[in-house]
Amino acid sequence: MATLAAETVHLKTRDFDPRPDRTEYLASPLKRRTEGRSHYLIQFDGAVRPEIFSQLRDRGITVTGYLPQSTLMIAAPDDFSLDGLHVVWVSRLEHRDKISPLVSSIAGSLHAYIVEFHSDVDMNEARALVREHSLRLIENRNLAPHHLLVAGALGDLSRLASWDEVAYIFPASPELVSHTPVRACSGAIVQETAVAQNAGSAYSWPVTGSSGLVLGYVFSQVTEKLPAAAVKSEILRALNQWSGAANVQFVSGTDARALRTINILFARGAHGDLFPFDGPGGVLAHTFYPAPPNPEPIAGDMHLDDDERWQIGADTDLYTVALHEAGHALGLVHTDNPNDVMYPYYRFGKHLSSGDIAIVQSLYGASATTSSPSTPPPSLPLVLTMQTPPSTTTAASVPFSGTVSGGAGPVQITWQLTSGASGKAAGSPSWTATVPLVLGTNVITITAIDSAGHTASQMASVVRQQPPAPAPAPPPTPAPSPNPPPSNPAPSNPPPPASPKDTTPPSLVITYPAASVIATAASTITFQGMAIDNVGVTSVSWSNSTGTAGAATGTVTWTASIPLSSGTNTIVFRAFDAAGNFTWRSVTVVQQ
Repeated sequence: MATLAAETVHLKTRDFDPRPDRTEYLASPLKRRTEGRSHYLIQFDGAVRPEIFSQLRDRGITVTGYLPQSTLMIAAPDDFSLDGLHVVWVSRLEHRDKISPLVSSIAGSLHAYIVEFHSDVDMNEARALVREHSLRLIENRNLAPHHLLVAGALGDLSRLASWDEVAYIFPASPELVSHTPVRACSGAIVQETAVAQNAGSAYSWPVTGSSGLVLGYVFSQVTEKLPAAAVKSEILRALNQWSGAANVQFVSGTDARALRTINILFARGAHGDLFPFDGPGGVLAHTFYPAPPNPEPIAGDMHLDDDERWQIGADTDLYTVALHEAGHALGLVHTDNPNDVMYPYYRFGKHLSSGDIAIVQSLYGASATTSSPSTPPPSLPLVLTMQTPPSTTTAASVPFSGTVSGGAGPVQITWQLTSGASGKAAGSPSWTATVPLVLGTNVITITAIDSAGHTASQMASVVRQQPPAPAPAPPPTPAPSPNPPPSNPAPSNPPPPASPKDTTPPSLVITYPAASVIATAASTITFQGMAIDNVGVTSVSWSNSTGTAGAATGTVTWTASIPLSSGTNTIVFRAFDAAGNFTWRSVTVVQQ
């Protein structure tokens, strides 16, 4: 192995100098389930080059993760060799480097954690290892392929971390614990692998001068499942959230292969890179890390699986996914904090947290429009999400669930029917409620209210149908007729098939203003947008958390002039179709 300069290794647990001799640590007893193979960190003398991956494969070595700026995590046989590869340092992770610093502070009340195993580990062995350490497995079908959701004591968790197969342990989000549907992100892509969850630092695009980072974007292919204008609007809204927080600009380009250009591509299956999509229900998207370490022109490119059921304002929400993936395009890694957009699970209705903003500003500086440090930031807006219930049922009640975030102090969630019935939901930030139904159409309003009186609401329409009557007993079989009918009687005309019920919600887009958080000194604000449905939009309405509400003018293209109150106004727009399906969008306006 060549003797070259070593950089500091940045993990979430600590930064450390790899230069001290690690021979003694490498020779210490190793706890592992698979003999003859274990996991190492190897650091190169510079950015990881594309040919490194094939050279490692030729030596029986599997790359399981990347740490900025020049370190790979590998699975290797005991007799592996790195001769001639310009490696400056080799060691194993210590067990203390496998437990997130946030485990005790965030997960302490839940006692629930994500245990991530290296990507080459047999997950049946992983489950056995968890059980052997007195930890309880919590089954959740939304987990990433090499994640297990566990509950138990920190001491047992620490003992588990001492095993070689364990890569990292970090807090579980409330959504995962409560089984609120979420989807996993596979991580920012670097060459042929993804950035490791324990990576402790982001990696920025090189920036010179005071103008900040300027990245181009090109929509080379958009999905046909939504109007093209709506797709572009939602993705640009996500990009604008990052440029509103940091000294970053996104400008429209014409060449998807140009340097420093994000190629935004919807594709199916194999689509020209090393990461083919897996069809509906799997990986939603992937984004390539900046250059270096990725080569141009693929650096920063954002690919989305066109086999998914993309929606706006409902799962699978395009804006939610694009907001997270844009963070990877800027060089951000996954965080351990469930409150962050960059947590490794997409969560519908999330906004950039203070943690997300702090990281992107550490890379590129604050946006010119960001408030000065002396100005206290406003509290995060109260955001209520709701899983869409079935549109029709014969049951006497229907379960509702969702999440609530932001606001001031404790938040209470209630439900109310147009028939007058009402009640309280259980839980916060993840909540559930069972709502009784009357025969016919039930319009249910779910409302969240915080200690400062701010409100957020969601509506749903559920039609309760009369259960079908039991089928009558078949008549007795008649005696055979002495004069049987002809063997080929004339066919009767069958009744026409029933028309399928419309269950597709309309799409709702706010075209102006484009931001989701707006500050203004005006007493009113005018919004413009589009609402499109496969059958037809019947109405577009708005409601303000301050208590006012009204109808927009127009449907396919609509406008609404909304009075504002001093402080935070959370405005919710809803588009309904004739079948009662609806979609919502929310905007926060701060009247100064």
